Amino acid sequence: MKKILYSVMALAIATMTFTACEDVPEPYPTPTVGPKAEITYEGAGTEESPYTVADAINYAKSFGQANSDKAVFIKGYITAITDEYTTQYGNGTFEISDNKEGGNKFTFYRGLYLGNRKFKSSDTQIQLGDEVVIYGNVVNYKGNTPETVQGSAFLYSLNGVSEGGAGGSDTPAEAKGTGTLEDPFNPAAAIAYAKSVGDAESDKDVYIKGKVSSITDQYSTQYGNGTFNISEDGTATNEFMVYRALYLGNKKYSSGDLLKEGDDVIVCGKVTCFKGNTPETVQGKAYLYSLNGVTEGGGTPDTPGTPSGSGTQTDPYNVAKALQVCTEVGEAGTANEVYAKGIVTSITEISTQYGNGTFIISDDATGSNTLTVYRAYSLGNEKFKAENEIKVGDEVIIYGKLVNFRGNTPEFTQGCYIYSLNGKTEGGGGGDTPTPQPGEVKTVTVADFNAAAESNDVWYQLIGTVKNLKDGDQYGNFDLEDATGSVYVYGLLSEKGGEKKKFQDLVAAKGIKNGCTLTIIGTRGSYNDKIEVMNAYFVSIEGGGTPSGGGGDTPGGGGGTAVTSLTNGGFETWTGGQPDGWKSSSTASSAKLAQNTDAHGGSYSVSVEGNESSNKRLASQEITLSAGTYVFSFYGKATTADVAQVRPGYVPVTGGSVGSYAYGDYVNINNSSWTLVSHEFTLDKETTVCLVVMNPKKSSYSSGKDVLIDDVTLTKK
Repeated sequence: MKKILYSVMALAIATMTFTACEDVPEPYPTPTVGPKAEITYEGAGTEESPYTVADAINYAKSFGQANSDKAVFIKGYITAITDEYTTQYGNGTFEISDNKEGGNKFTFYRGLYLGNRKFKSSDTQIQLGDEVVIYGNVVNYKGNTPETVQGSAFLYSLNGVSEGGAGGSDTPAEAKGTGTLEDPFNPAAAIAYAKSVGDAESDKDVYIKGKVSSITDQYSTQYGNGTFNISEDGTATNEFMVYRALYLGNKKYSSGDLLKEGDDVIVCGKVTCFKGNTPETVQGKAYLYSLNGVTEGGGTPDTPGTPSGSGTQTDPYNVAKALQVCTEVGEAGTANEVYAKGIVTSITEISTQYGNGTFIISDDATGSNTLTVYRAYSLGNEKFKAENEIKVGDEVIIYGKLVNFRGNTPEFTQGCYIYSLNGKTEGGGGGDTPTPQPGEVKTVTVADFNAAAESNDVWYQLIGTVKNLKDGDQYGNFDLEDATGSVYVYGLLSEKGGEKKKFQDLVAAKGIKNGCTLTIIGTRGSYNDKIEVMNAYFVSIEGGGTPSGGGGDTPGGGGGTAVTSLTNGGFETWTGGQPDGWKSSSTASSAKLAQNTDAHGGSYSVSVEGNESSNKRLASQEITLSAGTYVFSFYGKATTADVAQVRPGYVPVTGGSVGSYAYGDYVNINNSSWTLVSHEFTLDKETTVCLVVMNPKKSSYSSGKDVLIDDVTLTKK
């Protein structure tokens, strides 16, 4: 077989010689220079007549940096081994040449083993000098490395031993089946169907039949699901990925239930072509219907029950209805709390450190039509004290707000709680906390409260000084101290006799701060043998900060003296598209800023760009502050339904260079209301600083989306 390559080099260049380099071997053969240079291929690239390494190099170069349009056979000797075959990945990388001494080199890149399958521990390992035939598509990677295309090649022959498998990854199998239980898709049909869906989610569940060709994650008791590939014949040819699917019966795996390569399976679930290039089942929406002919039913994961319930305490939603509501409200979420009833099907985490837990509920105790309960408190709206307070199979009623998080995860939002556990209720916060009535409240000292019997039925009024309240606290956790002792207040979230308020709204309206005197009402509880005031109501305050700007439109700053050198805290004046006073000359400013008409006060706020891969900062211009304690406050708001976070702080600046950033706590903000954020810091000497607000990158607790900041104040105590 012959193939003609025409040189694109100019004739003048072709006539040049470099005698100093005549003895230097070239890494690849140079085609005959001239307008009609001809290269002779010794092989044909077929099984009967494989390409030589020199042939393969020229063939790869003929496609530039694109992949070859077909797979070819290439014969050579292994002259270097980059990655030996391993059972973890099942593939290997090595170089081949036309002779054992080396010379022209062609890379076999992350290819499979004999028979187009993953390497096993019992297989013969490759060695330097082995004679091999490889098969796959080729590419001249980045224009300088002739190699096989990752995922397309395998070792066809090793020292004359072959297991076949040619015509594999580049030869599509015939698609068969309609995707029903009676006529399942084969893997080729599943691949085609997933590609037709694209990077979305199929609107129906389908059945897919095949043999397990490789196992990425074996079923585990920790997660109860597994990831594996299936193909028509159990080889790595035309594989379809089954991604994080449940076990037989649409249930989580139990100890001892395992898959193995070669098993005959039928999988049921929704499919997608992830990122447009990976046909697979949708995580959490597929399960193993049949294993070597054994089935346990399980029903189709998307077959909903009949929605029922009104979402009230006496008539809670079932899970099917809650899912329907989540679809209707989308990422905005429900305006008010609702009740929903279900059975715990799996538990993601119960944290005794934070006192909350995340778990999944469904209507029938299976993994179908599930609703996530995200970071919920335990029975009675109290913290979880032990991981075994709930278990799989428990019947629960949850109270909280519903949302379709990011448009794809129906869930109860953080802050919900278990209202009922297997028929047992203990009341709790929210709409179930009884409003104290005259005659039912006992006014006591802190010492008397600590000595009283624990009960949710008795209400106590306490008067004391606020201690250990953290900057930016959203939940109202602090110590209340009088002359007789101190007690921990867990969650001051409501105002007695009026509209329910979040703690930060109370701070904004009442000026609650360390050192003020509060009158509160609550019940007595305990956590880890520590006595706490539970279900606390705000009654009155003395010595609080006085909110300014007309009913709390501007943070009060804890009653201190306003720092006049802070410019344009309301973001009302802009020059050249930037807010005056909010562009540092140092590197403290890293975020892109934009004017926004969604304002907490006045006409404008500033939008601080988010970035999923790096933190971004809003920074003030450099200001010089005298020694003392300062309170840096502002209002923040998320721009999307994703809960965002901000982190207040400052950084010293010397000679135009920043020092170490000093931050307060991360504070959650949402897009339904403005959240007051405050941070107290102390300078031991006169210091030039930039005030900064960090918009953190995307993580398990932050979205990396744009946030709004408004009404910034800096006060000195």
